[in-house]
Amino acid sequence: MSEHLTAFQQPIKDGLIRILLRIGDIECEVENDAPDFVNPIEDRPLLTVTPEADLKDITDVFLDSYPLELNKRKSKDDKLVWNLPEGGIWFDMKMDNVKEVWLSEFSFFIESDKPRYVAYYIRNVEHNIEWLQPDVKSGEIKSLSTFKKKFTPPPVSEKNVYSGAEILKCADMLGRAIGKIDMRTQEALVKFNTEKGNLEPMLIGMADKLGYSVKALDKEVIAREGDKGRSVSHSISLK
Repeated sequence: MSEHLTAFQQPIKDGLIRILLRIGDIECEVENDAPDFVNPIEDRPLLTVTPEADLKDITDVFLDSYPLELNKRKSKDDKLVWNLPEGGIWFDMKMDNVKEVWLSEFSFFIESDKPRYVAYYIRNVEHNIEWLQPDVKSGEIKSLSTFKKKFTPPPVSEKNVYSGAEILKCADMLGRAIGKIDMRTQEALVKFNTEKGNLEPMLIGMADKLGYSVKALDKEVIAREGDKGRSVSHSISLK
């Protein structure tokens, strides 16, 4: 697959290294307020990637939005899977700031070309960051190192707008979840109704302010607990 990406084809200037944020399957739940005349399968959404670290002095690639293609083979009625045609986002930089980029987390947001009717809630993004450099002998650009990233929902920010009812709902769910924490392990597995992910940033932000950590559970954990008859979606623990 690598040889088809322009990141492995365009030459790297002397004194620079290339960073590739490789982005695989983007799994989403979709909310469609106009199913009679809007079909998400025919949508042409755009992907925005926001690094946790401030990288604007290093690169401007994260100021752009990128068109996505539907992965029809993996998509189902209750879940759509999108892919970035290029397979990732890349840029060249000096080695001095590589640690800042390498350790940064990344948030992902998908906007429909019909945002009035269709909203996407990202459940998982396969992504890792790679360090590319030319081979000394052949000159072929190769990946020297790969750092696998774990998807986490973006924290609440000033861009998020919640109603009073939604804030009260989050406070109520959080209060119930805190009451379930086992003081021996200082953790509990709980079920949050995040309304397709919309309330997740609020829950995470509120918990953080109160001294707790809320994290979405891996599919394997959810399935394992489901086999035990327990419906869970998140863990909550003391920080």
